[in-house]
Amino acid sequence: MRIPDSLAPLVDYGIVDEVIRPLMSGKEAQVYVVASGGKQFVAKVYKEAQNRTFKHRAEYTEGRKVRNTRDQRAIDKRTKHGRAQDEAAWRSTEVDVIHRLHAAGVRVPVPHHFVDGVLIMELITGADGLPAPRLADLGFAPEAAQGLYERLIREVTKMLCAGIVHGDLSDFNVLVGADGPVIIDFPQSVDTAQNTNARKLLVRDVGNMHAFLTRFSPGARRLAYAEEMWDLFQQNVLTPDTKLTGRFQSTQRRADTREVLELIQDANYDERKRREALGLRGGPPAQPPPRSAPRTAPPRFGQQGRAPQHPQSQPHPHAPSQPRPQPQAQPQSRQQPQPQSRQQPQSRHQPQSQSKQPTRHQPQPQPTRHPPQPHAAGPTPPARPTGFRPRPPAADRRDGRPETSSGPRGAR
Repeated sequence: MRIPDSLAPLVDYGIVDEVIRPLMSGKEAQVYVVASGGKQFVAKVYKEAQNRTFKHRAEYTEGRKVRNTRDQRAIDKRTKHGRAQDEAAWRSTEVDVIHRLHAAGVRVPVPHHFVDGVLIMELITGADGLPAPRLADLGFAPEAAQGLYERLIREVTKMLCAGIVHGDLSDFNVLVGADGPVIIDFPQSVDTAQNTNARKLLVRDVGNMHAFLTRFSPGARRLAYAEEMWDLFQQNVLTPDTKLTGRFQSTQRRADTREVLELIQDANYDERKRREALGLRGGPPAQPPPRSAPRTAPPRFGQQGRAPQHPQSQPHPHAPSQPRPQPQAQPQSRQQPQPQSRQQPQSRHQPQSQSKQPTRHQPQPQPTRHPPQPHAAGPTPPARPTGFRPRPPAADRRDGRPETSSGPRGAR
C-alpha cells in the first residue's frame, strides 16, 4: 500500500520496513499495522488538533506542565509556539503513561519507539493470531461478562495505585487478547496528584465498565467500587492486591469552612505585619477581622406544627408583668450661672504684664471649671445659644494674674 506521509520519515530512518495495512481509525488517531525486523507492530499516528473530535480537553489537561519554562509560558498565552508545544505534550503523554503503567504491572501495549509524533508499540493479537478485537465488538455469556468486569476492576485498581486514571475507559478502549483484556488509548489520562477531576473521571470509568456488564447481565447490581477504591487511595492503604467489597458509605459530616477562613485571616495578618516590618507596601489587611460567632441551629417548628414566634414578639424573661408607669414631665428650670463682673482689658498703649508668653512647647494653662451658681431671685436672664460656656473671671485663673490682651486667651 501507499506509505502515509506521517510514516515516510520512519521508513527513511529504517525504523519501519513496511506499512502492511490500516488497522482502525479513532477520534484522535489512525492505527496502522507495520513490519519491523520481521515482526509486526502497531504504528499510531495522531490526528491534528482541528481534526480530532475529543471534547472537554481542558478537563484532562489540568495540571499538566512541561519542563521548559519558556514553552510553558507560551502554552499559557496560547501563542503559535505554545499551541505547537501543547500539541506535542498531548501526544507524548500516552508514551509516558504507558511506560509508567507497564512498570506497575498493568496490561497495556508495550511501547517501542516514539518518533516525530508516531508511536510504535506492541500488536495485541487474539487466540487465532490476528489483531485482537475490541470488547465492544464481542458477545459474552453473563458469567464470562462478570469475569471480564471483575478483571477490569482489578486493572483499574492497579492504575490508581500508580496514580493514573484512564479518563475515557469504555469497552471501545479495551482489547481482548489471547491472555485477557488489554487497555489502550491514554492521551487523555490524568495524574491523581495534579488533576482535581481525577475522582470524577474514575467514577465515570467504572460506571462505563458496569454499563458493559449490564448488556449481558441486566440484573447486575452496581457496586461502589470506584468510591471505595478512591477512599482507600486517599488513606494510602490501597494496593494492587486489595480485595474490594463494593460497600461504601459517604461521610455525612459537613465541612466547617469558618475555621479555614479564620486560619487564612490569621495568615494574612502575619504576612501584613512582616511586610510592615520590612518597610514594604501592600499586602493583606493590617488588622485581623473579628471572629465570627459560633453557628447555632436554625429554629424548628413546634409539636403543634406552628412556627415559633419572632424573638421581638416574645416578652423578656425578666420583664415585669405590669407595664412600667411613665414618669410625668417636670417643668424644667434652667439654672443659669450668676453673672460675674469682668475686668476691663488693658489699653493697647499700656505696658503688658511681666508674665512670659507661652512657648510652642509649653502647654497653655487651662481655665478651671466651676459648677454654676444658683440664680438669685429676680428677672430671668435671656436664654443663651446652645453650647455657650461662660468665661471664668480673672480671679479664677490658676496663676492668679489678671487676664490681659497678651494672656492665654489671646487678643480681643
